[in-house]
Amino acid sequence: MFGYVRPNEETLTKAQRQRFRQVYCGVCHELKDRVGSAGRLVLTFDAAFLALTLCALYEPEEAIKRDRCPSHPLKHHAYAADGIISYAADMNVILSYLSAIDARQDGDSRLRQMAESRLKQAFQAACGRYPEKAEKIQKALNDLYALEKSGCEDVDALSGCFGRVTGECFAFRDDVWQGGLYLMGHDLGRFIYIMDAWDDVKKDYRKGRFNPFLKQKDSPDFDKRVKTMLDTYIALSAEAFEKLPIVKDAEIIRNVLYSGVWTRYAIKAGKTDGENTHDRPV
Repeated sequence: MFGYVRPNEETLTKAQRQRFRQVYCGVCHELKDRVGSAGRLVLTFDAAFLALTLCALYEPEEAIKRDRCPSHPLKHHAYAADGIISYAADMNVILSYLSAIDARQDGDSRLRQMAESRLKQAFQAACGRYPEKAEKIQKALNDLYALEKSGCEDVDALSGCFGRVTGECFAFRDDVWQGGLYLMGHDLGRFIYIMDAWDDVKKDYRKGRFNPFLKQKDSPDFDKRVKTMLDTYIALSAEAFEKLPIVKDAEIIRNVLYSGVWTRYAIKAGKTDGENTHDRPV
């Protein structure tokens, strides 16, 4: 269910691409510390975007380090390191582990089972650092999985559960910005869930898997109705972001929210990148 929250690199400047890469690689290094080399297998753009957003808001003291890795074996590359990036890596671990647990219970691939065994210790450590948050995330995912297993077709209820997951991840601290960050993450999570269900509906139908859109997929206005839902939730997420006092890296975050999240949609819908970018909501 990950991979939609990523930048549209074609419309970023070179400096902006380098900045996003610094944060992305920073999360990767934190995952390596927690999981070993297998950490790269569970790294998500979503966690990098979470780290970028929180760093832009709180502006922690940040170190830019250099290192080699399997993705950059011939030369050193720069990566960012600070407490917020460490937090994003912990959220990445928690979500990846719980996803692996669900996949194993559904009889998914051996790769998922291997990921679960590799992630278990890191998951327990992350839960120890953020026990209340981990509990809320696990509760929301359990509620989501229960609805899916019951065959629930209420997209609002289903996406709302995943919205609670991402909302908790974004609500980093109990402070004045917690509510706005939660709303930004919550509506972004709704968008992700709906986009993923729309993206996978034909594949899920062929494989006999749950999807809330199975009965709607052949209706003439199906894509239009889904697009309306997606527009609504990403606009609400962007609106919550715009109310936060973020200046640093704000244009990279806007790139993701107004353009990058539509990249996969544009490819599947057979449209060019330019046809599917969105202006900032008024």
